[in-house]
Amino acid sequence: MSEGLLSRSGEIRVDEFGNVFSLRNELSRGGQGVVYRTKDPDLAIKQPINSETGEIDYQSNMRSIFRGVRSLPIPNDARIALPLSILRDEPGYVMRLLRGMFPFDGVFYLKGETKERMKEGDIPEWLKGVDPDQAIPLIYYVRSGSTRKRLIALAGCAAVLARLHANGLVYCDLSPNNVFIDKATGEVWLIDADNLRFEQRRGGATVYTPRFGAPEVVQGLAASREVSDVWSFAVMAFEMLALNHPFIGSRVLDPEGSDGGWDCGDPVDEADFEDLDEMAYAGYFPFIDDEEDDTNEAPDAGLPRILILTPMLRWMFQQTLGYGRSKPHKRTPLSLWSMALAQAYDHSLICPNCRMSYYSEEDVCPYCDTEKPRTVTLESRFWDMVVQEGNAEAIVPHRLVHPFDLQCFNDETDYRLVIDYENKTVKPSRGHEDPSGIISFEFPEEA
Repeated sequence: MSEGLLSRSGEIRVDEFGNVFSLRNELSRGGQGVVYRTKDPDLAIKQPINSETGEIDYQSNMRSIFRGVRSLPIPNDARIALPLSILRDEPGYVMRLLRGMFPFDGVFYLKGETKERMKEGDIPEWLKGVDPDQAIPLIYYVRSGSTRKRLIALAGCAAVLARLHANGLVYCDLSPNNVFIDKATGEVWLIDADNLRFEQRRGGATVYTPRFGAPEVVQGLAASREVSDVWSFAVMAFEMLALNHPFIGSRVLDPEGSDGGWDCGDPVDEADFEDLDEMAYAGYFPFIDDEEDDTNEAPDAGLPRILILTPMLRWMFQQTLGYGRSKPHKRTPLSLWSMALAQAYDHSLICPNCRMSYYSEEDVCPYCDTEKPRTVTLESRFWDMVVQEGNAEAIVPHRLVHPFDLQCFNDETDYRLVIDYENKTVKPSRGHEDPSGIISFEFPEEA
């Protein structure tokens, strides 16, 4: 990272209207730009950087980018941080930033100072005996919300992208650096709208972040399209949930012992890549969970899929990262990703002992063997969800009493329920509407 960029805290920026902004800390960084917080907690500054030098790119035409983005048919209520004004003396622009928003990269990924601070003494009883190099990522996984929080955050991200696609737009450069979550509300926003554009079947831009770019884009076969957004999303989702990149398998980790090698069916010029990792990221190797090609499998990579993915999600990853590696039209649309992730969230439980999450079909926590908490299933003609004992009230989300809506599926409704697990009764909370006739409930039979 450039020393110049590291030391910008406290510097002043002025926009085209004469508003003065003081930079604070760097919030996120991608291949094309860097985002800084300002002393105004609701505003941030985005400046373009040269991908080769890491310095501010003074050749960038931010006014043209600004005008282009503002002219697109972006839904008014879409959760995208759009440019508000252009900087006067340097390339860049001012954008809205909700208080408490942080990038997925900083919330769900263990790295940097956080990783250095975590010591062997932090290992809880249920992970005693596990190698610290494997235990510490799991501890952070729990602290950052386990599978459950990741599922609903990813559902929100997919919903924003799906709404863009419904308007004929492509995001182009999806990565954990430009997807933000509000820690207070759980809302998910996209920043870095510079590359938003209409999908073009021929020509167009090829913009991507390394490790997340679709094979056809990285290999220069096609421009960024809706299906390349889907690929980037699926790679990010798999890595966040499973703690392993979906293409770092045996052909990267054990090339000598792997059944596949440099010449195993995928024609490629080796000189174009510095290492095997880059080839994997570019889509030259199979998905590590590919059902029809096990030449890049990684049996011990990441968390067991049966514990973190529903059958529907496993099928969608296979369609998108397996078959969809060479056949982009096979990739599952993001509207369906949003629904499937929300359904998985609604059937997951948090273990009261180890705080890992797992699916309600289990009788005990698969991580620490603690007995499953008592539950009740709420069902309507649109949706069903499992609620576990532990909360004084159950807040009914929009998706349970209305058809699934990409914008407000996670919003609260006027229904709040008091659940008595001992006597197996459900009634409306004081001052809230009675859901009788809309929601039915079922307690599991005693074993």
